[in-house]
Amino acid sequence: MKSLLRSSLMLMVLFVFISSCKKDPETITGCTDALGDNFNAQATVDNGSCTFQKRFLGNYTGEFVCKGLFAAVFNMADVSITELIKKDEVNIIITTTIGPLPVLGKLTKNEINVDAVLPNLTVKAKDVFPGAGDETILVDGKILTVLTITADNKKLTGDLALTLTLKETTFISGVPFPAGTSLSDECAFVGTRK
Repeated sequence: MKSLLRSSLMLMVLFVFISSCKKDPETITGCTDALGDNFNAQATVDNGSCTFQKRFLGNYTGEFVCKGLFAAVFNMADVSITELIKKDEVNIIITTTIGPLPVLGKLTKNEINVDAVLPNLTVKAKDVFPGAGDETILVDGKILTVLTITADNKKLTGDLALTLTLKETTFISGVPFPAGTSLSDECAFVGTRK
């Protein structure tokens, strides 16, 4: 009886010891942001791998509201955003009255940063100088902006700093504008996903 009691006691001690050993919860690393392209619902620790490219992809119908010189020519713009292999970048085509403007955008969770130079753009003088004719002029373009996307991923907004610099001397209504002359404006952009 003693040995049975001793065995039972040993089994109870062993059971208490085994049941008191708790397993640490498994750590799963990954993207814990539900807005991320690579969101992992099982992840318990964010490892900084989230990408947000898919939030921005698509076609947007937009409008410009320029404050100065470009108000007459930049008043509408469609924007197409397509993916690139590098997941923190997107390709952007801004279709305006002077034609398509392709730029590269750098992504964060809610923003696209654009700092692009567009060399050797061919534009009609009337698209740059209100009241000018159809003669073709050569310019370098520069676009600087931060576009922000809304929480529902449907609207892009931002202020675009646009600069066009003449590549050669241009005569508008007989008045010479030397090479290097820059025309700049700030234009508010609002685009809605189609």
